[in-house]
Amino acid sequence: MTTSNKLLLGFSGVLVLLMLFSAIILKANYNKGITNTEQHQPQQDPDYAKVTLPAFKALVLKNTAAINEKHEATIYVRESPEYHLEFYKNATYNMSGDTLIVEISKSRDITLYAPAMSYIDNRSDYGISLSDIKSPSLEINAGNDVRTFMISTKINSFAYTGGKNNTLEVNEDNILDSVKVTMDKRGSLYFYAPYQSGEFRVDSLDNLNITGKSLQSLKRIN
Repeated sequence: MTTSNKLLLGFSGVLVLLMLFSAIILKANYNKGITNTEQHQPQQDPDYAKVTLPAFKALVLKNTAAINEKHEATIYVRESPEYHLEFYKNATYNMSGDTLIVEISKSRDITLYAPAMSYIDNRSDYGISLSDIKSPSLEINAGNDVRTFMISTKINSFAYTGGKNNTLEVNEDNILDSVKVTMDKRGSLYFYAPYQSGEFRVDSLDNLNITGKSLQSLKRIN
């Protein structure tokens, strides 16, 4: 056998070994990936709960958390044909007539689903975000240090009364007819939605931003 043939055979043998070694590595990585996927499948939080609620018209939010606990969670209110509450063992609830009372004991987000409501009393110190809610009228009473956000709601008559150091933000996707906003000292008002008639009564605001269609609708602010 000539030297060139020997070199060719040797090179071919090395190439086959490399291909075999690569196949073994790929197989091992594939199996490892499958195992890791199985081991790292997301698991539902054991504290998570979703309950069906009876129909209600009014919502009252209270805070039963420790005084030194940070109140950084948000209460999300979403439009739905059915009434549901999603939480993480951080809330209790009960009904009083047509009013749903939710008491929040730990700083974690909760989500409430309802087709509509006409009254919200939020003295929980937690922010509240309303999305896609449709109602002939909605009145919101907010305690001190409460943030309120409204996104894509459709409300004929909207009234908001806020305590000290509050934030109200109403984006331009909301459809409102009548608006009445009252805010105590050191509030922040961000109002971008158009409306037919409106009344704003504010006291020593820290922040004020009324722009776009909302500014065009503004007739008077006190």
